[in-house]
Amino acid sequence: MFHNLCNRSPLHLHPEGKDSACIAFAALAVYLWVLPTGGTIALRNLAFAGLIFITLWSAWRYKLRLHFPLAWPWLAYSLIAVVSLSYAANPLLSLGEIKHEIGYGILILMLMATWVRNRRALEFVLAAIILGDIFLVGASLFKVTEADPFWRHPLAEINALLHEGPGKDIYNGAGNFSTYLVTVMPFMAAYTFFQPSNRLWVRNSLTILLLLNVITIFLTGNRMGLMVLVAETLFAVAFLAITRSNISGRRMLIFPVIALTLIGGLGWTQFQLRPPVDDPRWPIWAWGVKDLFAAPLTGSGFGRTTLCTYDPAFCTTFQLEHAHNMILNKGVQMGFPGIIAFLLLLATTLHALWPRRSLAADTRLWGYALAATTMCVGVFLKNMTDDFFISHNALLFWALVGAVSGAIAGEQEHAEPSHP
Repeated sequence: MFHNLCNRSPLHLHPEGKDSACIAFAALAVYLWVLPTGGTIALRNLAFAGLIFITLWSAWRYKLRLHFPLAWPWLAYSLIAVVSLSYAANPLLSLGEIKHEIGYGILILMLMATWVRNRRALEFVLAAIILGDIFLVGASLFKVTEADPFWRHPLAEINALLHEGPGKDIYNGAGNFSTYLVTVMPFMAAYTFFQPSNRLWVRNSLTILLLLNVITIFLTGNRMGLMVLVAETLFAVAFLAITRSNISGRRMLIFPVIALTLIGGLGWTQFQLRPPVDDPRWPIWAWGVKDLFAAPLTGSGFGRTTLCTYDPAFCTTFQLEHAHNMILNKGVQMGFPGIIAFLLLLATTLHALWPRRSLAADTRLWGYALAATTMCVGVFLKNMTDDFFISHNALLFWALVGAVSGAIAGEQEHAEPSHP
């Protein structure tokens, strides 16, 4: 598969560029594999830097065409973020956050869209992500079983082992971990669904892996993670039903019914273990809205933690660094212009990934486009009760957006008849 991938890379018209393409895809795979794993920042940065270097080298040496999807909404959002520096409570902190969240986000989007120009390359990306998921979920469940909870501890203690217990450090907390899982699971489900009948063992293994992902979300103790999984499943099923795709009705119904039954049962158990009484988010959001209207056109400067500099009383009162809502945080940072620009970026992303009839000829690519839109819906909902759309979670999201948009654009370019 890897050999064929190098041959069908964007450098296929330059046979001497095959080695560069192989290096690029190897760096890309390593980066995606270690991106969500804690303690791998050195390897992650090395793979990222290598991917940037080989891309620039290929652009210079072999005329590789660079792609920047969603350029205008990204530039508008970036402009407002940069302008906010002039009002920032801590300009140096805001500048560093712009570099990490916007600079690196644009880079990984462009890199993925440049190299992933067909369905084969997209499936290679998904395979790398699945390998990373196997490692993370396996390590998490090992941490739980190492504590020997399944027959000696009550269910509430089992549930807390990834929330506050020995598994918390694997992915920097339950909220981050559950956000990662709801980001990748739509693609894992699509990849599993499209496995051919002669690879039944692969499909069954991936189905078991999906089940382990659901159990892992339950063990994180994150209620919103399970609720988002239900929302993602309903969105995907509703979209399939409305569009009447050529996918088998039996397969379309059996898996979602089983998934919803399982997730719903775990969700009900979760709410029994951690009932949402006296949730602190209401006063947190009210305080955040107050700070938003205190500077509605400027905000306090880019960066999730700038609220503590702008309004130290917030951190003293709640012992938190931000307002626990992705959209409200953007407003506190950049005012209403920042909210509008960020929502425009998300809306244009959803529009660019939307499964269109033009993709119907390639059912699998259409299905991956549906997985991408499902991911967008899930990530948006997940971050309405917190804000984990930063660092590796945001980079993974933009990497997947770049991969899918690049594959769609590349396949459409390949399908267009050439003109003399």
